Order: sequence, then C-alpha cells, then structure tokens
Amino acid sequence: MLHKPKIIPKSPGVYIFWKQKTPLYVGKAANLKKRISSYFKKHSGWKTSQLRAETARLEFVVLKSEIEALIKEAELIKRWRPKYNILMRDDKSYTYIALTNDEFPRFYFAHQAANMKEDEGKRREVRSIIGPFVESGLVHQALKTLRQIFPYCTCKRVHNGRCLNAQIGRDPGFCCEKGRVITDHERKAYQKNINAIALILSGKKRKLLKELTREMRASAKRQEFEKAAKLRDQVYGLESLAAHRGVALSKRAETPYHKIERVLQDVFVTRDPLKRIEAYDIANIAGSDSAASMVVFYEGKPDKSQYRKFKIKTVAGANDVASIRETLIRRFAHEEWEYPSVVLIDGGKPQLSAALAVLNQKRFRQIRVAALSKPPRKFFSRAPAGRGHAEDLLYIAGRSMPIAVKSLPPPAMYFLQRLRDESHRFARRYHHHLRSKQFIMK
Repeated sequence: MLHKPKIIPKSPGVYIFWKQKTPLYVGKAANLKKRISSYFKKHSGWKTSQLRAETARLEFVVLKSEIEALIKEAELIKRWRPKYNILMRDDKSYTYIALTNDEFPRFYFAHQAANMKEDEGKRREVRSIIGPFVESGLVHQALKTLRQIFPYCTCKRVHNGRCLNAQIGRDPGFCCEKGRVITDHERKAYQKNINAIALILSGKKRKLLKELTREMRASAKRQEFEKAAKLRDQVYGLESLAAHRGVALSKRAETPYHKIERVLQDVFVTRDPLKRIEAYDIANIAGSDSAASMVVFYEGKPDKSQYRKFKIKTVAGANDVASIRETLIRRFAHEEWEYPSVVLIDGGKPQLSAALAVLNQKRFRQIRVAALSKPPRKFFSRAPAGRGHAEDLLYIAGRSMPIAVKSLPPPAMYFLQRLRDESHRFARRYHHHLRSKQFIMK
C-alpha cells in the first residue's frame, strides 16, 4: 500500500502513480499538496484504494501554472493511456480540440475523438486532433487566452465589414469580411497563428518560444521594428500564459527587468548588458533659472543616491539643446562616476545631436544614446487635431527614423516613459527650488 509522501510542493503540476515502470494514473492540480492529500483520506472510495494498493511510487512534476499542468496532463495521457485514467472517468468523457483543414482553419471541441462534427451537423475535414483534456472549462479558457496572442477566426459565415472580434484584436479581420481580397502574406500569417496554438496545446511551447525569439531578433536587426514588436508581444503573452496571469499587462504590473532589458537590447541592436540607464531633462521658464536633472535607474529600479542636479551656468535664455550639451560635459567630467549603458534625453533630434557631440569620443563608444519625445505633426498628418501629439517617438543614434514607442511591448514602453517622467519631475523640482530662492532674495 502506497503511503503519503512526507514532502509535497504546493505548486501547480502533474502527478503520476507508477506500478514499477507502468504508469497507472496521471492527474493535474493547481495545488499538488492539496490534491495528492485527497488520495490518502480514510474514505476515498474503492477505486482510489485499489489504485494505492497497486502503486509502487508516486511522482510529481512541478509546473508554472494550472494551464501548463493541463497541457502536460493531456500529453502524458495521450502517450501512455494509463489504466486508471479510463476507469476513473466513469461516464464522463474527455475533451478534444479538433483543427479543421479549411483555407482558414478553425478550432472546435468534441468529447469523442472519433466523432468530430461541425456544430450544424455537417462533417468537416479534420487536419489534426489535440487532447485528451480532462477539464473542458480550463481548456476553453486556455484557448480563449491564446486567441488574444494568436488571433484566429470563429465567424460561421462571411459578413459585411469588420466583426467585433476583429475590432478588439481577437480575429485577423480579413478572413471573414465579404469581398475582401486576401493576400498570400495574410494567409501565411493566419496559418502561422494556428500552428503556434497547436504547438502550445500539444506541449511544445518551449520550441515555439525559441522560434519566436529567433525571428524577433532577426527582425530587429533588419530594423523591422513593428514586426519585432508584434513578435515580442507574443513572447510576453506566452510567458504570461505560463504564469496564468492572462495576456494584458497592467501599467502598474511589475515586470522583471531582464525581460525589459531584452527588448532594449533588440532596440539598440546589442547583446551587452544594459544595467545603468541615465535620463536627462531641462526645466526653465522663459529661459530663467534653467536647471537640469540626471536620474539613474540601475537594473530597472531608480537609484536616488545617484541622482544629480545641475544649475545651467553658460547658457543664456531658453536653449534646451545648449543646456543638454553643458549638462553632459559637466556630468562626464566626473570620471569617478560609473558610466551608463544608456543615456536617454528628453527631446528629439536636436537634443540627440547635442548629446552625440559630447559623447562622440572613443572612451564613450559603449554608451547608447537616445532621445524620447513627442512627434512633430508631419509624422501624423492625417491624425485629428490633438491626437498626433499624444504619441512618443524614440530617436536612436545611427538611425534615420524614430521608433514609435507604442510599438514596443507595454512593459518596455512604460519603462521608457517612466524614465522620461522621472527626469522631468526631478528637473522641475530643482527649477522650482532655484526660483523660490530668487524670489526670497528679491
């Protein structure tokens, strides 16, 4: 008779009852300790007692989330077809996901792998069947979440205009719109999304992540930033799914800096660590009491002990470009201060050029330089009044065109905006201090 293990993790995962080298039963749990403990209750039923009597050892595999456990459970049941997974289902049936072989394939659910039919009762050609899954509710939730990362169509017939799912990003929008001319690129993109979901549900998420990451880096090197950003969103979505957090990341959500760092490395086309980032801003009113700020983020977190403020001394009037030049000259005269990996200026091309004039020396070649600003109207000539100026653009040394910051994954976008906002806050605070001193002296 199998005895209860002394140490059982409280994590999500799968557990396996073994009879020598033969798996007897595979199960999954959101909490392994709680679920496995239920098999050792006094009145657990004759099937459970029989299972324990035949079992020689109990194995459990810790996973990141219940969804990953669900997929792993399905993979092992399909591979081994354990004896007690059949007996313990009684009159219940497993859930399967079928993938159709249409021009734009669809997913649908069934409880019998051999009897996959369309909702309307018409037979459809099936390309592949994924499963079996034990919990149909969790399978539906997993597929719903995956659809946010890899959109696909569920419309039963073509229709006029874009459907609601297309408008909210869960449908590509071209496959079900009446009269729409569909390109080969769109067909390939749709198939790619479908194949990605099939890989994940079949337990091959790691393989897919490697492929997406490789393609994302290649796109970044070719300066195809919109494509690279889309691939990065998919990578983040998969990582969020694994942690069972859903796809959308809140502005306030804490994202590990190493993930943000990977995005920034792609943006700056480097594999070097980007540990220390310095952000600069200028504050003045009509050119009086000009002040500059330097804020420092180390490994993604503000290090206020490293913040510095500068009173502009050599620039007359409101001249942010010249003020940035003075600030950087004075900052980098301090060789005892650690050099940054990235210098981020609040501004556009003129401010970037001023920074490069100072940092265009051999000893600064490892420092990446960028400027973050709101765009001029010409980049959004068709935008309604007031809209274009709400977009941030990132100007990077060596690139002719800026990157729309909103095209980056949300955690990286919010991080850059936070750097800019913090430097702005610190500069304004020092500027107000200088003005208050002048007022007192008068």
